[in-house]
Amino acid sequence: MVSKSRREVRVLMSGCVALLLGLHAEATVLVGADLGELSREAVAIVRGRVAAVEGQWGEGRRSIETIVTLEAERYLKGSLGGSVAFRVPGGELGRFRHLVVGAPEFAVGERVVVFLGARGPSVPYVLGFSQGVIRIARATDASDWVTSPAFFPAGPDARVLRGDATRRRLALSDFEERVRALAGGAR
Repeated sequence: MVSKSRREVRVLMSGCVALLLGLHAEATVLVGADLGELSREAVAIVRGRVAAVEGQWGEGRRSIETIVTLEAERYLKGSLGGSVAFRVPGGELGRFRHLVVGAPEFAVGERVVVFLGARGPSVPYVLGFSQGVIRIARATDASDWVTSPAFFPAGPDARVLRGDATRRRLALSDFEERVRALAGGAR
């Protein structure tokens, strides 16, 4: 009888340990989104310059999130004012850093186009993690602004191929025109 109760205790303890280990497990699953999906689902699509990047404690001080403030240059869809703040999971706060795989990182002064979503009266967030951020830079000949190469899958079986022509820099005006058309003709 003693050996049977010891076995039961071991099984019970193993189950408790497994349960406790699973309580704090986190994972990031990134589902590919195409430019049309991002454009349609976004509450706002804004081009601007990053004015501030500030880490703050998440709910219950168990994680860190970053609040990014963007000085809006132009809205391709919706409008959230001349300056818009949005939330990104992960970031730095003092000596602490919380890394969330797939979450975009921002630097003060960089120019970006962001696809923002929102639920209720909360701070907006970037749709599709890094997929919802398009970086803007000067063309190599400094003649115009261009977007960073981005991959927007055409379907569930789409693959990233080296040298893929769809992953080229686009003139900012061409990219904005395409996004407005996909978003349903929004301003």
